[in-house]
Amino acid sequence: MAFSKIELRNFRCFERLTLDLSPQSTLLYGKNGCGKTSILEAIFVATSGRSFRTSNLESLIKEGAEAFVIKAYDDLSGSILEIKKQKTLPINIKINNSKVTASELVRAFPSFSIDSKTFFYNDNAPEYRRKHIDRGLFVASTEYAKDWFGYFRALKQRNSALKLGDISQARAYDEALVLNGEKLNELRFSLVKDTQVVYQELVQSLVAENDRAKIFCEVTAELFPGYDSSIGLQTNLNNAHANDLRRRSTTKGPHKADIIFESKGSLIKDKFSRGEQKLLSIIWSMSQNIMLGRVYNLSPILLLDDLSSELDSEMLECFLPALKYIENRFIFSNIVDLFGSKIDDSNQKLKKFHVEQIT
Repeated sequence: MAFSKIELRNFRCFERLTLDLSPQSTLLYGKNGCGKTSILEAIFVATSGRSFRTSNLESLIKEGAEAFVIKAYDDLSGSILEIKKQKTLPINIKINNSKVTASELVRAFPSFSIDSKTFFYNDNAPEYRRKHIDRGLFVASTEYAKDWFGYFRALKQRNSALKLGDISQARAYDEALVLNGEKLNELRFSLVKDTQVVYQELVQSLVAENDRAKIFCEVTAELFPGYDSSIGLQTNLNNAHANDLRRRSTTKGPHKADIIFESKGSLIKDKFSRGEQKLLSIIWSMSQNIMLGRVYNLSPILLLDDLSSELDSEMLECFLPALKYIENRFIFSNIVDLFGSKIDDSNQKLKKFHVEQIT
């Protein structure tokens, strides 16, 4: 599900705000400090139960108020979502007036945020890229969550034994590690492969409208599983006993996985400019979003804050045609409306809100 209308009460700078969202693309524009990012943050809270800006949800309550309330409506299913956070109480999440957990919320109303770290996806640590993959799979597959928790529970116990120098005790957790770890690797591999199919399709569409987009045609994405998958995880663990004891930690497995982006044999971070890296990250995130809709029958919302930051006019021109190929809701912000003369709103299903005028 993906909601089509959102209402805010006492959230950040907003006392009251109601927005009817486009089924495709929604642009929020206005000067810095007017509340664009706060609207995106509210949508993220409404789809995850947490903020992408702070771990302190109480700080999201408007000054002078006792609680914030977010309501959202799904026009297709008729579902109604309500989230309330009072100063002295935990967050309260209800779907159709029934209380649900944050995990249930994430699967009912999935969303993904393209933030400042995502902009430079390839400059970040492998852990960030793993989390980007895992978030998609957590939403798409309840089985993945079971395998993930099973793997990391066994990993924690195995590492505790290694810290004590007890390899025989560590090996007692290998069976659970292998059983869950190889399932994780298989699902991650499928997600990357399926996303790359959509990515190539999207890039070819962009090239047809803007020759500058050709730079993205030769980008390849490959999952490094964190171990040699050709011989299996168990053999990797057996071969790494000495190294694991020396490091007092498990050195092979899906917890070491990474996704490697290259172009003509060179790492993207060594080849692309910052603007090119940012646009690549946006296109890849869009591709994963579209793939989750096609393969897993989901309707995830994609959020992007401050589009034009780090993008020069060339990269912006490359991006504009991508709006035609969005298959789920895409909500993004920018300081100014760069698109009024370049996009036919009726054809592109683009809604624009001047945030300074709606507050």
